[in-house]
Amino acid sequence: MEAEAWRSVDIIRDTDGVPHVLQQKVQVFTSGVSEESAGYTKPAMEHRLVPLQDLTTFGRS
Repeated sequence: MEAEAWRSVDIIRDTDGVPHVLQQKVQVFTSGVSEESAGYTKPAMEHRLVPLQDLTTFGRS
């Protein structure tokens, strides 16, 4: 069984000082027996920057 996910790699500040999370796409491979079975991930070459505020709810009212 195969799926895709994003793994957070680092936190980077843009030119305005706003923190963004650098994420790398990974392919997730499982044994197929159950969702909790041991598996492995394989990194892909695709990356993205996501504003930290979009990933957290800390400080929001």
